[in-house]
Amino acid sequence: MSEQPVFDSAGRAYGRPAATFDEKLTQSGPGTPGGELLRRYWQPVARCDEVADLPVAVTVLTEDLILFRDKSGNPGLVYPRCMHRGTSLLYGKIEPRGIRCPYHGWLYDTQGRCLETPCEPDSRVKEKVRQPWYPVFERFGLIFAYLGPPEKEPRFPAISLLENLAPDEEVVAGGSCRPPTGQHALFAGHQDFNWWSFYDNFMDPVHVFVLHSSINGIQFVESLNILPEVESEYTDDGVRTVQHRRLEDGRVHQRLSQTVMPNINCTAGVSDELGPSGISWTVAATDSSYRFFTLNVVKKGVDPRSNMRSLGMLRPEWGPGKPYEEWTLEDHQRWQTDYVTQKGQGDVNLHSDEHLTVIDRATAMLRRLFKQQADKVANGEDPVGVCYEEPYRLKVMAGNSLLDGDTLECLDGYDGRYM
Repeated sequence: MSEQPVFDSAGRAYGRPAATFDEKLTQSGPGTPGGELLRRYWQPVARCDEVADLPVAVTVLTEDLILFRDKSGNPGLVYPRCMHRGTSLLYGKIEPRGIRCPYHGWLYDTQGRCLETPCEPDSRVKEKVRQPWYPVFERFGLIFAYLGPPEKEPRFPAISLLENLAPDEEVVAGGSCRPPTGQHALFAGHQDFNWWSFYDNFMDPVHVFVLHSSINGIQFVESLNILPEVESEYTDDGVRTVQHRRLEDGRVHQRLSQTVMPNINCTAGVSDELGPSGISWTVAATDSSYRFFTLNVVKKGVDPRSNMRSLGMLRPEWGPGKPYEEWTLEDHQRWQTDYVTQKGQGDVNLHSDEHLTVIDRATAMLRRLFKQQADKVANGEDPVGVCYEEPYRLKVMAGNSLLDGDTLECLDGYDGRYM
């Protein structure tokens, strides 16, 4: 009988330490480093048209809240439990001056002031009680909220992309405060895992060459089926990648992708359309879910999704030939998407398992900058992009262009190098 062969046990799973996640990146609750950084900025919480005559439950940065619009049209964002006996204001009645608790009728305005206590109309308790609330305002079709310390409330930034629109252009808002379902999930962003697994992806241009091209067929356009030459650079307020894909005809497809602290990204479309990108926010809901909101400048009357051919599943020759919500496990194994690669990292990515390489440079830069800004907040300093007197000017420096292959000068489209 031959002896049992001896194998090198290096790398075996037995006895390895438990993997861990980076708390500064993944945790968004009050008092956490990342959560406090995110709370120093205005965050989108819903589309304006999602809030009508009924209250809406929203979860933002691990806080459960109630968003409503009084019958005068003013939005309000309040703590869900009524300050009288704790009943959820999700079941409140909307009135011209605010939201009324259905239990004993306490009426609150959009800033949490108690206006009426009808069971004891002469009581002065309403002068002593206030429903916890957050400031909100509407712009560009989105409702934004500020969840940070009152004395640190910043001005909302001026966004270059959304200024000086042509007469035939308009800003269209996307995303939802509710988890998406069905085909709409392709545009709202899959939301059932930690927000950093999604946000990381915006600084990972080379995955397009594998996931969206070579592994099981081209999901996007032919020009993206080329391994890009990538330069990564810090900007004044984030990280940007400059990607060059050399086409067969000698031209170069330049694609610029940009992230802005703390959770904004500007990523060019994946179609043949040239021009600037849109702007979007990846907003942590819980530590294992997020919401994704977008603003795009489009020609009036044009569906903003049309220039995306989004996520490949809209390309008719790609995929198993059935609606995405009907895909089985086997379908996902044969036709991989962004969702399975990001959700496949787990509800929260275990960063200690990773081995970043040179192609992950921009991702590493983004993580490093976020943690540096979180440390600034923890040390009592203001993070980048927070201004109190004048709005911070946020420059969108991302988009698609065609360049002359010899000189790398812009032939057509958007050239963010000259912003």
